Amino acid sequence: MKIFISYAHQDKAFANRLAESLKAANYEPWIDTQSIKVGENFIEKTDQALSESEYIVAVLSESYRAQQALSAFAMKEVTANRNKILPALLEDCEIPVFLQDRLYADFRKSFDEGFNQLLAALKPKKSKTTKDDTEELTREAKEVAIDIQLSKIRAEYVSGNLTLFCGAGISMAAGIPPWALLLKSLLSDLFQKQTITGSRLKTEGLQEKLAELYQKHFNPSPLMIAQYLKNGLGKDFLEQVRTALYKSNPSTSGLIQAIVEICRPQRARESLRSIITFNFDDLIEQELKKNVIKHKSIFKEGQRWLAQELPIYHPHGFLPRTGRLTDDHQVVFSEDAYHSQFIDAFSWSNLIQLNHLNQNLCLFVGLSMTDPNLRRLLDVSMRKNPDRVLNHYVFKKRYEQSEIATYISKLGLKDKDGNYSSDFIKIAEVLEEQDANNLGLNVIWIDSYDEIPKILNKLTEA
Repeated sequence: MKIFISYAHQDKAFANRLAESLKAANYEPWIDTQSIKVGENFIEKTDQALSESEYIVAVLSESYRAQQALSAFAMKEVTANRNKILPALLEDCEIPVFLQDRLYADFRKSFDEGFNQLLAALKPKKSKTTKDDTEELTREAKEVAIDIQLSKIRAEYVSGNLTLFCGAGISMAAGIPPWALLLKSLLSDLFQKQTITGSRLKTEGLQEKLAELYQKHFNPSPLMIAQYLKNGLGKDFLEQVRTALYKSNPSTSGLIQAIVEICRPQRARESLRSIITFNFDDLIEQELKKNVIKHKSIFKEGQRWLAQELPIYHPHGFLPRTGRLTDDHQVVFSEDAYHSQFIDAFSWSNLIQLNHLNQNLCLFVGLSMTDPNLRRLLDVSMRKNPDRVLNHYVFKKRYEQSEIATYISKLGLKDKDGNYSSDFIKIAEVLEEQDANNLGLNVIWIDSYDEIPKILNKLTEA
C-alpha cells in the first residue's frame, strides 16, 4: 500500500522517521526526500505519487499549511466518497476544515502512541463502526480543533492583545432587528410620510404591507433602499433609524453577557484591548454599565479615553438609545456613506481598524465577512504581513445538511443517504476557509451559534 507523506520542510526529521517506521511495518511510504532522484521533475513526480497513493498522511504542525495540492486532493476524495487523508497531529496548530471531523493520530506527546493510532487507521476494520461511534469520534475531533485554537487566543487575551470585532449577529441575539426587517420598518415610515393626503395608501396598517411588497417585487439592493430612506426621511432619518433599532426594546443575551465577562478586569491578566463594533446600538455599553465596567464609546475622530476605560469603537456610527442626536452621530447606512468610507483610506475609522489588525490578535464575532471595506482592510493588513501569518480568528457556522438537501431535491437529484448535500457542504466549507485564510483569518467552525457564548466563556477560565 502506497502512502504519501505531506509535511512542512521544517518537520523533515519527523517525516523521515515516520517514513522509516511505515517501511518497517511493510507499507510503501512516499516522501520527496527519499523518492525523488536528482534531475527528476519534482512537480510531475509529486502529482504522480498523489494519484497513485492509497492514503495521504498530512503532518499537521505550526509550520504546515494545507497546500493547494492537498486541498485539490481533498476535493477528489469528497467526490470519490473515501476518507483517504489521515491527519497526524505533531503539535498544536490550525487544522484544515476538511480534516476537522476526523480523529487524529496524535503525535504531540509520544511518537509510538501516535504511530500505533496511525497503523490502526490504515488496517482494514474487522467490525463495522456504528453511527453513534462515528458521531462521538467526530465530536471529539471537533473539540480538539477548537481547544487548540482557544489556547492561542487565550494566550493573547491574557497578555492584553485581544480585540473583538463585533457584527450584526451580536445585536440580533439580543433583539435588534436584522437588516431586512430594519429596512422594512423604515420603508413603512417613509410610505407613511410620502403618501398623498386622502389617498387609499393612508389606510392604517397598509404601509407595512407596502414595504414588504416593495422589497420583494421591486427588489433593489439593501444599500439602494437605505439611500432612498436617507433621501426621503430627510432630517428625521437618524431619529427614525434609532426608533426602528430599539422598537422591540432589546436588552441583552447570553452572547453579550459572555462579551462582558471578557471585558471584566482581573488581577491575573491584562484587560481586553478594545472592541470594534459595526453596530449602531449601545447594547454592549448598557450591559457594561450594569456591571460597573469602565468604558468609552468612540464614534468620531479626536475622542479620547482614560487608561482605565475600555475603548469601544463604532466605525459605522453610534445611535445610543437615549439622549440628543447631533451631527456627530452620522451612521454608515446608505450607499453614499459606504462610498465615502471606502474612498477615504485615511479616515479615522479605517486607520483604527488597520492599527488593530496589524498590532493585535482580532476575534471576529457575528460578522458575515462580506463587507467590501472590511475585506479590503484585511487584505491590506495581510499584504503588510511578510510571513503571511494568519493572525486572526472568525466564527463560521457549518451548513446544515437538511437545508442543502432541500435544494438538491429541487435540482431533480436524488440525495441518497445525504451524499450530494454532504459532499457539497464539504466543498463549500473548503472554499470558504481558503477565502478566510487569504484574508489572514483562521476559521473557528461551529455547528450552532449557541456555541459562541460557551467558547467565549472558556477564555476567562483560569
